Amino acid sequence: MFEFQWQAPGFLHVIARGLWSDADADDYVAGLSAKAAEIRRIYGSARVLVDGRESLVQPASVMAKMAGIQAILICAPQDRAAYVVRSALGKLQAQRLSTTDQLQVFLSAEEAQQWLLS
Repeated sequence: MFEFQWQAPGFLHVIARGLWSDADADDYVAGLSAKAAEIRRIYGSARVLVDGRESLVQPASVMAKMAGIQAILICAPQDRAAYVVRSALGKLQAQRLSTTDQLQVFLSAEEAQQWLLS
């Protein structure tokens, strides 16, 4: 369903796959919250790339559990988060959920990583 991978110092790469249950969503939110807090504690800010290109359209109940993700990802002035999606439509939909320039949506993982590390 998802995995967390450390990359460069202060940089977390998240890979999301497949269709999730409500329990998967709960585990994801808890895990992401813990990892982001750990990164901030060690490095002072968090850089998170969420690669959702292998993820499917999720049920409404799962998406409801994701409502607070931006607040987990963006807590400090230097925090940045990037979502990578597979389609232009997915990008438009994801961009509507972001209320900050610190969270951007990309079609390319390479572009997302360059932006995060800039």
